[in-house]
Amino acid sequence: MKSKVFCALLVIVGSQVFAARPEPQAQIDAFFSTLGDKGASAAIEGLCKGTLIQSRKGSELLALAPQFDAVLKIYGKIERTEKIEKKPFGDSFVRIRTISYHNLGGAPLFWEFMFFKAKDEWQIYVFRFNDEIDKPFSSI
Repeated sequence: MKSKVFCALLVIVGSQVFAARPEPQAQIDAFFSTLGDKGASAAIEGLCKGTLIQSRKGSELLALAPQFDAVLKIYGKIERTEKIEKKPFGDSFVRIRTISYHNLGGAPLFWEFMFFKAKDEWQIYVFRFNDEIDKPFSSI
């Protein structure tokens, strides 16, 4: 009986450990990979599913997908990304800025992701992009 309880407990604890969100950079990498393979809706869902931003701004997130897809039609498929800045704000908040380069050439897109740590896992807090080469990022 004790071994059955231990095994059940091990499975529950193990599934919680493996279900935890990865570090912010891994979430960003998965976002860009999904964006290229499956489109904006799947990428946004993967980044935001089960997070505070999804529960508070779910309808706004849904509206982003067509915008992202339209931008990718203009700029083309993402060929590569470069992390240009990682700035922590204390131990539980981080901003990561990235540039994406596209197969149709032209100007890159500038991406900004902010994560906060809640319940020992990193969650997306804000993400955005812009294509204004003279204003790549707001100052924070």
